[in-house]
Amino acid sequence: MYRVLLVDDEPNILNALRRCLASIDVGELDGEALKVEAFTSPALALERSEEQEFDLVVSDYRMPGMDGVEFLSAMMELQPAVPRVICSGYADRDAIIAAVNEVRLARFIGKPWVDEELAAAVVALLRPDRARARSARGAQRQAASFEEASARVTLVEHDDDGAIVLRSDDPV
Repeated sequence: MYRVLLVDDEPNILNALRRCLASIDVGELDGEALKVEAFTSPALALERSEEQEFDLVVSDYRMPGMDGVEFLSAMMELQPAVPRVICSGYADRDAIIAAVNEVRLARFIGKPWVDEELAAAVVALLRPDRARARSARGAQRQAASFEEASARVTLVEHDDDGAIVLRSDDPV
């Protein structure tokens, strides 16, 4: 069984994420089921993470009290090996780059997401050996939409494990 932790301050978003993840065929995960736990409070999600190991964490970026980067940074302390994903409609380039650098994001998924692409990303992160080709197609579509969302990003690349590599017009 794969355990997935979802954190978003909007219950409707959590419900939509749950529905999307429920659509993943267990055959894609070698017959393993997904157990999804969802929280509207990052603090409560962290408390749960002290008791339970997770295989994947998906967090919103903008939440009251604790943003997604702060939450995922705390998750890194508790569970350093868990892949971390931010799912957000907030597409500030600097914030995304900070998130990639600070919490070593495995993926950034924009809102609204395409269910098939989100499901493919989850499968790729949980079963990278079986999902690499499928994920590559989704990554190309994701890169194209991300480039549209941020005119200052000139190139989006993916490294061997599918993580996003960002380059910008600004010299570092």
